[in-house]
Order: sequence, then structure tokens, then C-alpha cells
Amino acid sequence: MSHTIELLAPAGSPEGVRAAVQSGAGAVYMGFGTFNARRGAQGFSPDEMADAIAYCRARGVKTNITLNILAGDRELDDALRDAKFLYEAGADALIVQDLGLARLIHAHAPDFALHASTQMTIHTLDGAREARDIGFSRVVLSRECTRDEVRLITEQAGVETEVFVHGALCMCYSGQCYLSAVIGQRSGNRGLCAQPCRLPYNGGYPLSLKDLALAGHVAELAALGVSSLKIEGRMKRPEYTAIVTKIYADLLRERRDPTPAERDTLRRVFSRDGFTDGYYTGRTGDRMFGTKTDVPLSEVQALYDEAARRFAPGKEAPLVPVSLCFTARADTGAVLSADGVSAMAPVEQAQNRPTTPEMVEKSLRKTGGTPFYVKNLRIELEDGLVVPASVMNGMRRDALALLLAKRGAPPSRDWLEGPLLARDEESAPRAGFLGYTASVRTRAQAEALQGLGLETVYVPLAVAAQTGLPAVLPRVFSDNEQPEIEMQLGEAMSRGCKTVLAGNIGHIALARRLGFAVHGDFGLNAYNSKTLHALAEMGVQRQTLSFEARLAQVRDMRGPLETELIVYGYLPLMIFENCAIRRQHGGKCSCEQGITYLTDRRGARFALLPEYGCRNTLLNSRPLCLQEHVAQLGVQTARLLFTTETPEECARIAQAFLTNTPLEGEFTKGLYKRGVE
Repeated sequence: MSHTIELLAPAGSPEGVRAAVQSGAGAVYMGFGTFNARRGAQGFSPDEMADAIAYCRARGVKTNITLNILAGDRELDDALRDAKFLYEAGADALIVQDLGLARLIHAHAPDFALHASTQMTIHTLDGAREARDIGFSRVVLSRECTRDEVRLITEQAGVETEVFVHGALCMCYSGQCYLSAVIGQRSGNRGLCAQPCRLPYNGGYPLSLKDLALAGHVAELAALGVSSLKIEGRMKRPEYTAIVTKIYADLLRERRDPTPAERDTLRRVFSRDGFTDGYYTGRTGDRMFGTKTDVPLSEVQALYDEAARRFAPGKEAPLVPVSLCFTARADTGAVLSADGVSAMAPVEQAQNRPTTPEMVEKSLRKTGGTPFYVKNLRIELEDGLVVPASVMNGMRRDALALLLAKRGAPPSRDWLEGPLLARDEESAPRAGFLGYTASVRTRAQAEALQGLGLETVYVPLAVAAQTGLPAVLPRVFSDNEQPEIEMQLGEAMSRGCKTVLAGNIGHIALARRLGFAVHGDFGLNAYNSKTLHALAEMGVQRQTLSFEARLAQVRDMRGPLETELIVYGYLPLMIFENCAIRRQHGGKCSCEQGITYLTDRRGARFALLPEYGCRNTLLNSRPLCLQEHVAQLGVQTARLLFTTETPEECARIAQAFLTNTPLEGEFTKGLYKRGVE
């Protein structure tokens, strides 16, 4: 028995909602308020959002609303107010990134479906299962997942999966990009990414990927058991939504590949030098990159005009089946029932020509201008009666209007009031400052730091397997690579390693299962106190706070675990699945030949470093230094993040922090003073 698979289309405005629904979407996702990852979209007022939800509900289309950015402690009440409004308006699900906000919503509305945003960087079986265990009913998988990874997670995670099938691709794993935030205070984790990856570096566009198109894999994704196929594009015009949605709706309904004409239509309405399916098929490399293709408006105007007619006000596709029952008797009059609602009218004895069943059927099947089509029709007509066609038409209109209103009405739902997580405030007071920690990339750096008095030195897992020091898990690894990771963890444990630094919820599950103490890294995006409580419940004992938070926000964050803040280092701004180092060296692997840099238009140089599995990290151009603020942070540990520094530089910088000796050099205070929008 085949499962139901939905096509999920974007809408950035009320017109976009009509465009998606009238073009065949099974579900629509929209942003509301300031807590969604497309804050630059036109957006919806509360009344418009309630109307949009009702419009979709009446037509059998689900609504998934994005509350998918990080929220600070002082914003959580407002975010929760938005969630309550959406719950009572009848939204089917919320797409959420922030672990703390998800925990709050789940406490107040346990039956409200929560979908784990792609911003949570879920790309492994462990990650999907962990999301399921903390209350998410669906996970939106990272766009980097291959066909085999999608299959594995869908088959074994025990949670619905949602896969992007069309639209923009970020160079960085979603939820792990800090480039826009650090260079321009516009955070992707706060819904305001300025897309610096689309800009030139080194005279080219090494970070600009083509748009994704899995149009040729729709039938396969349906067969894999994926629950939802997602089209990206809330910032695009409604005509774009209408055109792309209709093509994918046709492909999904007919379980076929696109025709050459359909592929050409997709290309003309928007592409970046064509499209790519490279992540899904596992064929990464140069062919995945491209910049926006400008198509003259004259080439697409006819497409736009045709699409606009489809969702013009008052236009209705016959989306909803209805069963009608018409009875007419001399003693009770005429009654038209339509799926639980009814309309009535008087009847008369025929003087000349009585009403026939054929005449009734002709009137009742005229459902144009409504979202209904007649699936079943039963007529019981007493002989010798007259019901004028105008009367029957009025009954049909009245009954269908009542049915539309009934279908669009929000369900009765109970939002649990009160401070349901008040026990959070009873957390034991945290310890004072315990000391400095450091994370390094090489064994030589770690050895240079031994004996200086650092509280902890974290080393890459491969080094931990040799030394037994606390291990930093690779920020990204696949299920296919996990056996090797587990083997190295076993070797590290056998040498005395007891702690791992985990940057993903899947890592937490793995480390916990193998018996390690878990410290959370910056990739978990801890941005508020409720997230600290959520992570503590998942087994994290110490958590690195987000470096996108202001110092005042850092001081706000309180939870039942130790907290840490990065106070020195070249901050990691992006992590790539696609090797940018190889691209900068003519397709040759050159990780052993020194550091590769990307230089932007202003001359700033960003180091590219190799990561596990031929992935890359992009570092900031200047190192962070918060030396004079450490005493006021309120955290238990402060971390020195060493990357490109020599072992001697690591030791010198650590000594300076430990002895409170001022460091000389050109530094940045990152976002701790400026914050992000």
C-alpha cells in the first residue's frame, strides 16, 4: 500500500497562497511575524494569516508555518504568543529551528505538530531519531543528503521526512552559516541572510551553487517513502510559485520524469546556469556551481500571465469532492445536504411540467467558482413537484458556501496556559569561572598547550584516538562514515578519553549511546536559556553558547549545565560538503600544500581548511579576542579556538589569557558587542 506524499509549496504573501493551492500544492508553508527565516518576504498580518490558514484548510491543503529562527531569552514570550495564535488559527504544523522554543511550544500544545527545520542540520539517522525523541513529528533533511541517506533515514528513523526538491542551494550546511552575520550583522539563523556566498571571491564565484532541481527524481522519492517534497522560494513572486508547483504536482500525480518543455519552463522562470541534483546523486564538483541566469521578461511574460490567471481572485480549481443528497417532498419541501450542511426551500405542485431528476442534476453539478466537484449525488424526488432551477441553484450556492465556511473553521484546541516550565527557574546555581579551555586542530598544537593550566584541551577525533584527550567530533559526517567515527571513538575511549565535543543533535545521541560525557559545541546554536534546558535533558553537561549572541544575551542565559563561550579565534563561518579547496587548485587535492584563502572584494582573506570527509571550513578573516570581557561573561569556561596558529602561537596566546597579559594584534570582538539583526 503506497503512502500519501505531499507537495509542499512556498508562499510569501496571500497571493502566493492562492498561487500554490490553485496550482496543486498539497501543503503550503508560510512565515509569520519576525521569527521566520525569510523576514524580508512581504509577510502576513494576523488577519491575513488566519484567512490564509482557513483558505487552505477549506480546500484540503495543509499549512506549515515557519518559526524557524533562533530567539533570545527576551524574545521567547513574543515567539510563544505567535505560536499560540497560529495554533488557535488552525495551522497544521510549525517548522522550528530553536530547541528551546520547540520545548516551550511542546509544553503548551503537546498535540501541535513540530517539524525540525533544515536549520537544525539533520542529515543522519541518529539526528533524525533524536529529533523524534524530543518531540518532532517530521525532520526537514539537509539539502546535502544523498539518495541513500534519504532512504536510510526515511526507512529507519521512525519520523516523517521532508526533502527539498527545487530552489536555491546554500554552499554551507543550513544552520551552520555565520558568514552573513559576522561580516554584515545579517544572520541566516535570524532570517536575514544577505547571501554573501553569491558574491565574487578570488575573481570568480566559488561559493555560488546552481539551484536544486530533483524533478527527475520525484517518482523515486515517492517510492522511498518520503512524506513531503518541498519547493524553496518564499521570496519569489507568486507566478514563480504557480509555475513550479504545477509542474511538480503533475510529476508527482503521474509519477513520471519532466518533459523537455517542462525542464525548459523551470529554467526560464529561474535558474543559475541551469540546475543541479549533485548532492542527491552524489555527483559533486564543479558542475554544481553557477550564477543567476538573466532571462528577458519577454521570454517569460506569457508563462507569468498564464500562471496569474490560474490564481486570480475568484478562480477555483475543483479540489474538494463533495457528496450531495437532494430530497423534495410535498410535506417537507426541498432539502439539499452537502457533507453535513444543508439548505432548504419550498416546493410547489406542478401545473404543467414537473421537475425531473435530470433537471435537478443539471443544477446541482454547476459548482464552478467554488473549490468543490460533485463526487456522489443522490436524488429523491416526489412525483408532480416543481422546484425552479433558480431555487435549486440558490440552494446549491447556499449549501456549498456553508460547507466552505465549515471546512475553513479552525479546530477547537486547548492551549495550556501558565508557566508550565517554571521548574526551569529552580535550576541549581552554576559554579563560578572554572578556567580556560582550548580546541585545536593538530597534535602539535595540543602538546604545546600541555602543562599551562587550561581546564580542558579538545582535539580532533583522530588525535583523540592517539592520545585519549577530549575529542571534537567532525562537524559533519554521514551514516556511511559513522562506522569509522565509532571505531575512532572506541580507540579514544580505550586511551582514556571520556568527553566529546558534539556540534549536532545526532552527535549527542551517538556520544551518549557510547558512554561519553557530552559537551555541546557552537553548532548547536544555543541562543537562549530554554535551549540550555533542552540540551541538558538530552544529556549535555556543558554547552558552548552561540557566538551570534550579544554579551547581554550571554549573561541572560541560565540553565542546569555549565556554559562556555569562545573568546579567541578565527571563527568558523561556513562548512561545505563541496570541496572549495580543490576548486581553487584546478580540481587537484592540495590540503597538504599550505592554507588556501578566499579573498573578497574588499581584500579580506578567509582561510579555507580541510575537514573530515573532504569537506571544508571557511574561517573569518580576523581573529576574535574578548580578553578584557571574560570576567563579566558569567560562563564557567572560556574557550580559545585555535585553527591556523602555530604551536608556539597557541602557547603564547594561551599564556596571555591565563596571566591576563594584553595581546597585541588586529582583532575583532565579533558579534558579542554588535549583535545581529
